[in-house]
Order: sequence, then structure tokens, then C-alpha cells
Amino acid sequence: MPKTSNRSNLIALALVVVVALIIGYVLLHKRSEPPVATVAPPQKPTLDITQALAVAADTIDPANEGRQIALNGDLGVKTPATDSQLGITADAIMLLRYAEMLQWQERCTGGKDCTYQQVWSPQLISSAKFHEPDGHKNPDRLPLTSGRFSSTDVRVGAFKVDAGVLGNYRLDESLKIKPLPFKVSSAQLPSNLATTFRDYNGALYAGDPEHRKVGDVRVSYRIIPATKVDLVGIQRGDRLIVQKSGASAAPPPPPPAPSGGT
Repeated sequence: MPKTSNRSNLIALALVVVVALIIGYVLLHKRSEPPVATVAPPQKPTLDITQALAVAADTIDPANEGRQIALNGDLGVKTPATDSQLGITADAIMLLRYAEMLQWQERCTGGKDCTYQQVWSPQLISSAKFHEPDGHKNPDRLPLTSGRFSSTDVRVGAFKVDAGVLGNYRLDESLKIKPLPFKVSSAQLPSNLATTFRDYNGALYAGDPEHRKVGDVRVSYRIIPATKVDLVGIQRGDRLIVQKSGASAAPPPPPPAPSGGT
């Protein structure tokens, strides 16, 4: 056999041995490494109201500081809920203002066949991109928007509670109280606003309700009433940090908005 062939075989054999040694070292090193610990994501604590300590609402026991307690009683509004912009007040947990403006709305089929109608909307409808803007122009801004105004002092017995929690309509059904209609009149407004609005079915109307036109504004109110409640929460000083609440008697559903418009 030629010497060059023997030399090539020896080189190939040496390469195989080197590769085998490298692979063996890597496998041995990996086996000696400690296993990587996996950490489970923290679990969100669940609310176990069965563990709440039932207490009387008329007294605060400092020994219950930081504990989960349960109490029931009548909500008391010490400070009225006030619409700071219009000056409307209500002895309620929360005052809800619904402001709408009469505007043009465009409806198109097939991209070009468009119809226009006047609708009440709490949001500004831009007419800048209407297919037929002439004769269908909307105002550029809303003179008044909707708002929510909470009482700053609501209590159950000796405990203060957050009015915003009890009246938060975005929360679960078990953690809110249903709103009720609240009639208002222009006589309740400051003198500089009383001339702008007129009474209209328990609401306020800026414009002439008998001869409506785009840009007219109507404002109605609802309230989150003070009622008898069952509460579960954490005691912090003289406050109850509400975790769960429920009205003892659900009030009737609110009526539809004032009639006379689409």
C-alpha cells in the first residue's frame, strides 16, 4: 500500500477520535449541570368572603385593622354629589350627567348611496368626510360632555366607603348599585347658565325643543342612590376598602332617555 494512503487513513482516524472526544465531553458536562428550576407565575388571590368577620357598622374596633370584615347597613351621604360645572347637586353616592348633541349622521350603502338623518349623540360626529357635506355640517366641538361626580363622604355607620367603587358601572354586577333617573330644572342652575337651558321632561335643553336644529344640546341626570347594602372589605382606620358589595333591594331600572328624538 502506498505511504500517502496510510498517512490519509491515520489523519482521518485521528479526526474521528477528536470529534468523539469533543461530543463525549459536551454530553458529560450537560449531565453534570444542575436542573433549571421553573418558577410558577404568582396566582391572583381569590376573594373568600366566607372568611370575612361579621361586625357591627356603628362602631370601629381597632383590633380588626387590616382584617377582612363584613357589615351591612344604610348608606349615608354626608356630602352631596355635585356637578361642579353646572352646579347641580344630589344627596346621592354619585351623580351621572348625560350630555348629547343633535348632529347629522351619514349612512352609506355601496360606498356612494348615502342618506342623512339627525341623531342625538354624546360623541362628536365629524362631517368633514361626508360624501355630501353641504347642508349636513356638524359643529366642530361638543359644548358639554358627559360626566360622573361622586360624593366625597359616604358612610355605612361609622365606616367611610369609596363612592366611586359603589357606583362604578364598569365593575361586575355584584360590585355596583343601579342608577336611577334624577329630574332637574333650569332653576337649579347658576344665573349665567339658567338663560342658556330650558326645562324639558325633567332634563335640560339648550335650544328650542319644539323646533330642533343641529347643535342643540340636552342634558339629563341619573344618580347612584343611597340604599341598604351588604359590604365585604378590608378595614383601614375608619375606612372600609370595599371588595364586594350588593344592594339589599335592587331599584327599578331607569326609564329611556327623553322622548322626541331618534
